[in-house]
Amino acid sequence: MAFWNRRRREKKEQEAAELAEQMRLAQEEFDRRRAQTQKTVSNEGASLPEAFDDNELIPGDVAESKRLVTECCEAIREIEHQREVATVEYDKVSERLTDIQRIDEISGEAKDTLHDLSKRIMNLTRERNQYKNRSLTITDAQIRLLDPYEEVLGREVKKMYDAEMYQTSINGDIEKLDETKKDLHRQQRQVIANQRTLKKMAKFVILLIISLFVLFAVLYYAMEVDMIYPYLGTILLAAISATVIFVESLRNRTEAALLGKKINKATTLLNRVKIKYINNRSLLDYDRAKFQVKDAAEFEKIWQEYVRAKEYERKFQENTKQLQLVQDQLLELLRDNHVATPDIWLSQTLAIIDPKEMVEVRHALNIRRQKLRERMAENDEAKASMLAGIDRIIAQTPSAERDIIAIVQSYYKES
Repeated sequence: MAFWNRRRREKKEQEAAELAEQMRLAQEEFDRRRAQTQKTVSNEGASLPEAFDDNELIPGDVAESKRLVTECCEAIREIEHQREVATVEYDKVSERLTDIQRIDEISGEAKDTLHDLSKRIMNLTRERNQYKNRSLTITDAQIRLLDPYEEVLGREVKKMYDAEMYQTSINGDIEKLDETKKDLHRQQRQVIANQRTLKKMAKFVILLIISLFVLFAVLYYAMEVDMIYPYLGTILLAAISATVIFVESLRNRTEAALLGKKINKATTLLNRVKIKYINNRSLLDYDRAKFQVKDAAEFEKIWQEYVRAKEYERKFQENTKQLQLVQDQLLELLRDNHVATPDIWLSQTLAIIDPKEMVEVRHALNIRRQKLRERMAENDEAKASMLAGIDRIIAQTPSAERDIIAIVQSYYKES
């Protein structure tokens, strides 16, 4: 019997040791990811335009803490997704900047051929435009800007309209949530004030009861008056007062706990809406800079003009055939010089010939890359803020630490 008891005890100790090791590894992974995120934010030097309210997250019991951590993990997952999207676009812009450097490094006979082909493409394009007899407001510069995105311009216009409508909706949501939080805080302050009033009433009732007992005692010994009924009345008054005060105090505590949960929920929702606000605003700013428009209405107008211009272009097949031949030669030359995206330069031959135009192209790409870098930095800082909130919840509810780490670990495994 003792042998089996010893075996069971050893098995339990082994299971406890394995569980402790798993918890230690999970904590190390959590700390490593948090440190990596904070280091990225420090290197980028960016700051969020809107402050996240993780400091207002008020963990209650274990269930409430686990719910808050789950919300934070979901927010982190969304942030990481947005950062991946920005990273892909960032790599594309960086690749184009690298192509500019490779084009600048072309020299000798290859450079002369490159300029000759570029000039022929420009002349053929200009000749084709003269054939069109068009009445359009779109400029050649705008056509060159939109040419690389011809297949997706319609979707880009719709996307910009949707983003602007979504931005308006998000602004309304933020205002509503802010008002809701303010109202909840006002209610919370009122409950606290009511509780303080109850405390003062309790002190007053106690003082009154004591005073009445002293008065009755003085009257009893001084005048030998029967004080049984006054004593009983005073006791009844004390009982009623205590009951009322206790019931009101209990109601206030219940209401305060409920308000705390509502404030946590409103804060969590507001943080998620702010994340959406930042990403959507960054996307809008980037797309407007990318297509050099003020808003979706202007973009749609330019796009419609662009569609008409392209329709006219298709009417001149012979010119197009000649142009295609020269473009193929230019593409081959660019590929021979290891240009990764040669197709884009078919619509930017002026930049190949004119160094000033190439500077403008490089400047526009740098602006786009800077906006993407800022967007990624904002996501990193938002993620760091969420991780800090999780740390604070763990610190304030140590009894839930094991469950919280398990939740965080499960989210990282899923991602």
